[in-house]
Amino acid sequence: MNMISKESIINFFSDQFGAERVLTDRQSLLQPEGVLVRHFEKAFGYVPKFLPVCIVKLRSTEEVSVGLKFCNDNGVSVIVQTGATSSEDQLVLVNDHTVVLDLIEMDKLIKFDTENMMATCECGMHLADLERIANEHGLTTGHCPQSQPVACMGGLVATRSIGQFSTYYGGIEDLLCGLEAVMPDGRVLRIRNVPRRSAGPDLRHLFMGSEGSFAAITEVTVKLFRYYPDDFWKGAFIVDSFERGIDAIREILVSGFKPSVVRLYDKPDFDRNYGSAHLDEGQAVMFFVVEGPPDITRVSGDNINKIAAKFDAVPLGEKVVDHWLATRNDCCNTLGSEQTREEYRQTRVFYTTCEISASWTDIKEIYADVMKNVPEKIDNLVMLGGHVSHSYQNGTNIYFVYELKAKDPLTMIEVDDWNVVNAITTEVLKYPTGGMCHHHGVGKVRTRKMREEHGSSYFLIEDLKELFDPNGIMNPGCLLAQD
Repeated sequence: MNMISKESIINFFSDQFGAERVLTDRQSLLQPEGVLVRHFEKAFGYVPKFLPVCIVKLRSTEEVSVGLKFCNDNGVSVIVQTGATSSEDQLVLVNDHTVVLDLIEMDKLIKFDTENMMATCECGMHLADLERIANEHGLTTGHCPQSQPVACMGGLVATRSIGQFSTYYGGIEDLLCGLEAVMPDGRVLRIRNVPRRSAGPDLRHLFMGSEGSFAAITEVTVKLFRYYPDDFWKGAFIVDSFERGIDAIREILVSGFKPSVVRLYDKPDFDRNYGSAHLDEGQAVMFFVVEGPPDITRVSGDNINKIAAKFDAVPLGEKVVDHWLATRNDCCNTLGSEQTREEYRQTRVFYTTCEISASWTDIKEIYADVMKNVPEKIDNLVMLGGHVSHSYQNGTNIYFVYELKAKDPLTMIEVDDWNVVNAITTEVLKYPTGGMCHHHGVGKVRTRKMREEHGSSYFLIEDLKELFDPNGIMNPGCLLAQD
């Protein structure tokens, strides 16, 4: 296929949708992925290796179909975005023949169905707006990721998002009822909003977590829940060790209790991010929120107290939980700000995360291995800690957090951060139940570990990519590493 000229690409989209919706100025092209991506490097004058040919603002499924078909027919790479809050380089370009289709203006609420407890909206609707509308009706989406103030519904599905209240409500895979998507060749498909089906494989899962590599998600329907904010039960405890806290959480979960928030912080993480209680060396803080009708929250809270006492946990009351609830999403207001960038320039210290998961059997060993072995491999590591934030009947996650002193600020992600991610995930993948990525997605950072993560099933991802996107135009370099 002969490569179409950039001028022809721009002319096509301008003719189709109007020149005012086709951005080609350098300032726009320098930041198509939003201020949250590469926010550290941007403090030091980072310029992406590749800039898009143009950014096209689309407003309907029909326009998305037209745009994708043109790119597919002409071999033009495409990145589809809404809120642009990804953290794993999902939106970073790998060539200079790429068009960014920006669907942020597809932000309509299509149907708010209180009888069937579902909300249908376009992909560009902000989660915060949908949650606000739900709260006005005494309902909630149950989905509260840290990116909630800025994230959009389509991106949350595409990245297989999870929220801070997931132990009760579940992740996006538990909340998504159905969707509409556009394939690279322009075909529009709809997966209906049935409560459950047994008609073959669940097709929703072909698009959840696909990170824009298979199709453009244009509409989503999610569940709604009754909301009881005045009836929360909250409790916090100090435990003798992080491992002891994991044992207590396991006992709470397998006993049948379902707090919405289940969190456990080791001392380095807690001191760095909250510090709302004093911890001695080796101690940890765990805390819980229980939601639901008041009779349920009261009984659940009483039993969490009893189980915590069995593990010699010292009660802290509600203040620690209230502090976390009030500050948990503050980073969305600071990342990318000039104040933060100036702090980076002064300190050259970068703070970030790597989230993993494992069974109850393996998770404590993984934590010990990472905390022991990673600092020995990374000579510019300033701080390393971790917290549990999403727990299940069969295991839990750990959100490893760390600070790095930049050797070269402009290669922080490619070199310094990758060294840490590689070191952590190498330890994780030694264990049979270790998962190298719990909820941020793989993007163009952890793709190098995908073959190791999936093992003998990896070929299915390759086959799906070939089936859905035979011309390879959709977000190249994402999910599957480019050779």
